[in-house]
Amino acid sequence: MNDHVLEIERLMRCWALWRDTRQWDLLRTCYVPGARVRTTWLEGSAEAFIAASIQSAANSKAPLAQHALGGTTVRLNGDRALAETRMVLLLRAVIDGTEVDITAWGRFFDRCVRADDQWRIAQRDPIHEKDRLDPVDPSATLLLDPVRLASLPRAYRHITYVQSLGGARITPDLVEHNSPAQAALYEAGEAWLREG
Repeated sequence: MNDHVLEIERLMRCWALWRDTRQWDLLRTCYVPGARVRTTWLEGSAEAFIAASIQSAANSKAPLAQHALGGTTVRLNGDRALAETRMVLLLRAVIDGTEVDITAWGRFFDRCVRADDQWRIAQRDPIHEKDRLDPVDPSATLLLDPVRLASLPRAYRHITYVQSLGGARITPDLVEHNSPAQAALYEAGEAWLREG
């Protein structure tokens, strides 16, 4: 396997571990200056994402998040690469006094660049597939607001339901699996990769 591919795969694994274990200075090394990030709750710079993550980590009532990663595919062209990584986001939160687990399945679609002999993320877009919400105690009864739930994007409605209860501004137009937006994201990524 190509050394560059291995480095990018390692970058993806490090990102998940450093984000979830709150190693913020190491997390910063995953991004190039000016990197852009889209999440269910933020669109902006990687630095804004890290700052908001630090603020959330300091809030004892904020949901606890863990990213479990699967396989990564990498396509290279010079000092540019496209990486797509299978991801499961696991979130523990409380709704109306009931502890819940939210599981969200999707992929990270990353534009990576090689700068200073290191591969870094220049832009991250998530692709959402589906999610679900379960009470931690299976005997618990939980009633969600059906109007609020129906107003949220189908592929990531449960995770954003919880985030919106906490006051987060929800990103309404993230890419959903097998959608026209996914095709457009892939096309834009290919065009960017060819420019490398």
